[in-house]
Amino acid sequence: MISATAAADADSDSWTYSANIYLWGAGIDATTQTGGDIDISFNDIIDNLDMAFMGGLSARKGKWSLLADAVYMDISASDGGSETIPILGGAINITRTVDADVKMESWITTLGAGYNVVDNEKATLDLIGGARYFWLDTEIKLNLSRDGVLLETSRQVKTSESDSVWDGIVGIKGRINLNDKWYMPYYADVGTGGSDLTWQALAGVGYTFKWGDVLLAYRYLDYDFDSDFMLKDMNISGPALGVKFYF
Repeated sequence: MISATAAADADSDSWTYSANIYLWGAGIDATTQTGGDIDISFNDIIDNLDMAFMGGLSARKGKWSLLADAVYMDISASDGGSETIPILGGAINITRTVDADVKMESWITTLGAGYNVVDNEKATLDLIGGARYFWLDTEIKLNLSRDGVLLETSRQVKTSESDSVWDGIVGIKGRINLNDKWYMPYYADVGTGGSDLTWQALAGVGYTFKWGDVLLAYRYLDYDFDSDFMLKDMNISGPALGVKFYF
């Protein structure tokens, strides 16, 4: 989860580090370049999830900081059905079985560096700059078959496509301290490059323990792609629950 930590002492000469893992309960809405709508709920993702990773690292020395956040998903689904094809003017109907296998893999990686401009008892604020990488690979396999006395056929249709974009981003991150334990982290960025526009925002609440933090936040990521990408636009949004460890 891209989140904020308390700024270190501006005069510190040593690096401090943190790592976080989280679950992003997000849904995906997208539009293809041909106008098709894609709507994948979080329940659909969980039901068809093969593998996922969500986590990040950050480092800070004085006013300077580095951050990295990565989301990986591998989703596959299968479905089947049948269709009836009329021939000879409807005198004969042929039923064909269709089995579909769909597989999708994606990486979303954000890398950045920050400089602290506000650090007091009430709040922190860092200005950040960096890049975001988005990679998407899809594969669709259709198995078509017909069993019968008059006609028995089988055919497989397979198509795959892979695409990626790099975007430069600028933004802010920080936290608002409610007391010595509770705080509100926030993050926002906007950028362009390989896509026409991408932006991201996160806000939530965190609680500090001796070993680290527990955070609950809402995260929204949006893309508007150019005409060369397989998708026209996409947004991923939903609540995220994570833990952060300091070392």
